[in-house]
Amino acid sequence: MPGVPEWIENGPFFGVAAFLTIVVFLRSQGTYWLGRLGTWGFLAKSKNSGKRWVIKLRRWLDGASVQKGVDAVDHWGLIIIPLSFLTIGFQTVVHAGAGVLRLRWITYTLAAIPGYIAWGTLYAAVFIGLFKTGQAATAGKTWALVLSTTLVVLLGIMILRKRSAAVRTSTVEALD
Repeated sequence: MPGVPEWIENGPFFGVAAFLTIVVFLRSQGTYWLGRLGTWGFLAKSKNSGKRWVIKLRRWLDGASVQKGVDAVDHWGLIIIPLSFLTIGFQTVVHAGAGVLRLRWITYTLAAIPGYIAWGTLYAAVFIGLFKTGQAATAGKTWALVLSTTLVVLLGIMILRKRSAAVRTSTVEALD
């Protein structure tokens, strides 16, 4: 397939899993250090900045989502760090929360290692499965077309349900 490196297209599963594990390591470490360094001096020194990215970063570090991560680490302890890799969206605030709490780097990293491996393995399996299904669908394989269509329909239903629930919640809140 054009644009996809051969080692991903035909490479071994463990190679892809190792690559994705390194990617998630770098991402979570960046988030941890953003939280840690942000509380170290960024918030205090950037109060009067007019730069948009500084204002956005300050709001995020001071906001409710990072506070949810801090609260989760406070409540659950270190076990929440590897478990957060099995979630979508929540892992970022947990890692930032660990940084805000100024967990020792080695403690944070050792707690995160099982999560790195789980995330890399899970996403490699999903990525390779979707890639192979996409190849089969473009080749006209009936099972791949049915599976792809089913996945798209299920995703659409999930999105519509989520939006509908959000509308109901906002309507109830507006009436209260």
